Amino acid sequence: MVTIIHGGHREGLCYHAAQTLKDSLEKKGEAVNFYSLRDYRFDFCCGNQPCQDSGTCIYSDVVTNEILPAIAGSKALVVFTPTYFNLPPAILKNFMDRCNLLLTFEERKSLHFGSWISGQTDEDEDSLEQCYQSLAAFAEIFEYEVLNNGRIIRVEQNVQQIELTDGDKDTIEKLATEIITLD
Repeated sequence: MVTIIHGGHREGLCYHAAQTLKDSLEKKGEAVNFYSLRDYRFDFCCGNQPCQDSGTCIYSDVVTNEILPAIAGSKALVVFTPTYFNLPPAILKNFMDRCNLLLTFEERKSLHFGSWISGQTDEDEDSLEQCYQSLAAFAEIFEYEVLNNGRIIRVEQNVQQIELTDGDKDTIEKLATEIITLD
């Protein structure tokens, strides 16, 4: 099982890249949980971290009842996100905060992590790197192993571009192949 999270607010390049990975994995016989966070409404983390003591979130919603258990039961988590002001969009940051409950799930420790981060211009390279570092810190906190092909940073030349290049497709195929070979 693989869980894919799309953390953007629109059906742009990241969304289509996430769908392409999903399709590739499914063609290879891998079960996939796909969540585009923009399709869900969920509360902000309360910040008091009672979940770390009790193992239960104070909220009962799609995050706690569906997405987090799916992640805990997966061999890989791959996050696709655009970059906004050097960070993932607010909806993804909110979701990452809500993942605190995962610290109580023992099975999370065997998870592999990958990410696809996109920005709009070549001048965004520092911004993209800072966004990646926030996702890398997330993976480190949860003790996830970063996939060899799991650090993809992509510059969009056109905000309206939603068609993947042949290079994008090859990159996604390499990631899918690596995920399939995981134990």
